[in-house]
Amino acid sequence: MRLIGIPVRSFSGAKVRLAPALDEAERASLARRLAAHTLEVARACGDVAVVTADSEVADWAESVGVGVIRDPGHGLDAAAEAVVAAADGRPWAVLHADLPLLDVTELVRALGAADRAGACLAPSSDGGTALVAAEGTFAFAYGPGSFHRHQRTRPDAVVVVAPGLAVDVDRPADLSVLD
Repeated sequence: MRLIGIPVRSFSGAKVRLAPALDEAERASLARRLAAHTLEVARACGDVAVVTADSEVADWAESVGVGVIRDPGHGLDAAAEAVVAAADGRPWAVLHADLPLLDVTELVRALGAADRAGACLAPSSDGGTALVAAEGTFAFAYGPGSFHRHQRTRPDAVVVVAPGLAVDVDRPADLSVLD
């Protein structure tokens, strides 16, 4: 069974770019709701673990019955590498936690594409990478414009474009998808 790792840095300091629209408590609540939705969808598709160094997030993940992978704390690339290591040779996926439109059908389609082709990438609407799914090692390169870097790393990867994987919540304008 595929290991789906969902990096969650923290709830309390989450979504700083939303500060013009939401106060800290609202951002923390939103981050928790988004992560809960993503976990619920992912649980229908594989073995799920939250990648975090934050004790509050780890306690929350355990309370909802998912595993915890210790985030080494060196950014999203290191968190993703921790997922690959925890998969221990199984197929794996790194899925972002802030995907309010994600549904099971889209995620099943993307993971199925990874099973057939060996790897799958799903771009977010801002040029990032919402999902990387593969087996074995992968050269992660998260940050602005990461999708094209990931695509250069694995040109054989199937690209899955889907609203639920493309729409994340990072900027105040993104909040409109929650209405």
